[in-house]
Amino acid sequence: MSDDSAWERYGIAAGILFVVLVVIAALIGGAPPKPTDSTAKIGSYFHDNQDALKVGGYLNGLAAVAFLLFLGSLWARLRRVEGVASRLSVVALSGGIAALGLAVIADAINSYVALYIGDLGPGGAKAFYLLAVIIVSFAAFGLAVFVSATSVMILRHSFVERWLGWIGLAIAGLWFIAGIGVADNNTPIHTLGFIAFLLWAGWLLVLAVLMLTRELPADATQA
Repeated sequence: MSDDSAWERYGIAAGILFVVLVVIAALIGGAPPKPTDSTAKIGSYFHDNQDALKVGGYLNGLAAVAFLLFLGSLWARLRRVEGVASRLSVVALSGGIAALGLAVIADAINSYVALYIGDLGPGGAKAFYLLAVIIVSFAAFGLAVFVSATSVMILRHSFVERWLGWIGLAIAGLWFIAGIGVADNNTPIHTLGFIAFLLWAGWLLVLAVLMLTRELPADATQA
């Protein structure tokens, strides 16, 4: 195995680490408040779970590093199977980076609230939390692009099992619906976004495992 191939596999394995870290970070603070919850309830959430949310913020930072490593290896794999044009591989990479950037901004806002809840008070906590929710809703569009482009590549080139491509397209559809959260704060949309996140995390985990078990020859070209 060449050094480049080994590093590519390390990057793919980082996708597994990403899923573990991001799921722990999402669950460690308990169920987050709904956007329609009262100011007092949102303030209490950050006050009562302050330490857990601080830890979650750090884990999300580590997860962001792991996701970038995974994206690099996934892009290399997609580019090889796509051949010279490599349009969809670039689209997948761009969607992943855009989603990650927005998610990191939202995580930074929530970490700020957790750190300074005593100074912000319930009113400030709710204002910043709702801003983070909107930013995460915009990240849903980037994830929809990332998942749909990757899934189309799976269906076209079968570099992993094709059924994962069909599941990915369904999850991408959920992300597009979750994006309605940028314009509507109703509870079902908020809940759907969390469901989409859990399904996406599972999909990404399976993708990483399958990529590790189905190594692509270095000279692979367009199918």
